Amino acid sequence: MLIIVLFLTSSCAPAKPSWDRAHPDTLFEVVNVKDSKKVTEFDKGLMKFLSMSTVIWLLHVLTTK
Repeated sequence: MLIIVLFLTSSCAPAKPSWDRAHPDTLFEVVNVKDSKKVTEFDKGLMKFLSMSTVIWLLHVLTTK
């Protein structure tokens, strides 16, 4: 029991929050995602193809059931 208490108190120690940091404005800043400037026409075409194939598949599933 003493070992469990020792582990819990050492691992759950409170950390001081950093109040000086500015809060992120967007969800992308929260998860630290940066926009890629290397979006090519192939990427756009691939996304259009995948989007349309998903819509067609969804329509097929909805009409056949």
